[in-house]
Amino acid sequence: MGSDFVKKVGPVGIILILVISAAGIILSYTADLGVPERYYSKQNTEYYAQNADTMNELLAELREFVFPSLDGITQSYLSEGGGVIVIFIDEINYNKVRAVILRDFDESFFEFHKSGEK
Repeated sequence: MGSDFVKKVGPVGIILILVISAAGIILSYTADLGVPERYYSKQNTEYYAQNADTMNELLAELREFVFPSLDGITQSYLSEGGGVIVIFIDEINYNKVRAVILRDFDESFFEFHKSGEK
């Protein structure tokens, strides 16, 4: 069965298959998946959890270093009382953006909403 296939496609066909396979492997390892590299914050979780001022510092860090590399964030602000950062994300990018932020930061710091929700 395999030898019949090789006879039908010939040497040029086999070379073409190998080139396409190699190109596919190279592309799969070099493709941009749209996920930014990890961000390591300037302070630790305990520091940011102290009060509204430190949470505001975290929000400023996110806006400067993390949000620009993510698509879909439509709004972000510190909640009344400064307990959490409220982030609105468009529906298309919601899961990816939320996962990237929670990969690097404590979930208790955030309240996520899809754009259009209140």
